[in-house]
Amino acid sequence: MRIIFVKFREVSQKYPIVRGMASYAIIWPTGSLIQQKLIGHDELNYLQALRFSLYGGFFVAPTLYCWLRCSSYFWPKSDLKSAITKALVEQVTYSPAAMCCFFFGINLLEMKPVAECAEEVKRKFWPTYKVEYIYI
Repeated sequence: MRIIFVKFREVSQKYPIVRGMASYAIIWPTGSLIQQKLIGHDELNYLQALRFSLYGGFFVAPTLYCWLRCSSYFWPKSDLKSAITKALVEQVTYSPAAMCCFFFGINLLEMKPVAECAEEVKRKFWPTYKVEYIYI
């Protein structure tokens, strides 16, 4: 067992995106299961958690990794001004795209038709985006 952890550590140090993918493949389904429990579901939907794992690990982690790399390239300083700039640019670029992809992607993983996935984005995007600005 120890050799697996050592090998994972070596790979994740060489390729940091792998660490992010593994983390998100665990964090996203865990969040889904906790949400189901808090809502009061009698039985947990493990298939939904699997979809969240796939989406978090294979889509969110790589896109977020790329966004962070790009933003660090454009704003390489680690000062307050750069941090605020990165946060504001993220709010108007990455965040809306990520929301659209989430609504579309999760529905696609549920094997819904593309037209229904697009309709889900149209229906949920603006209300969700408005709520996001409350928490900025």
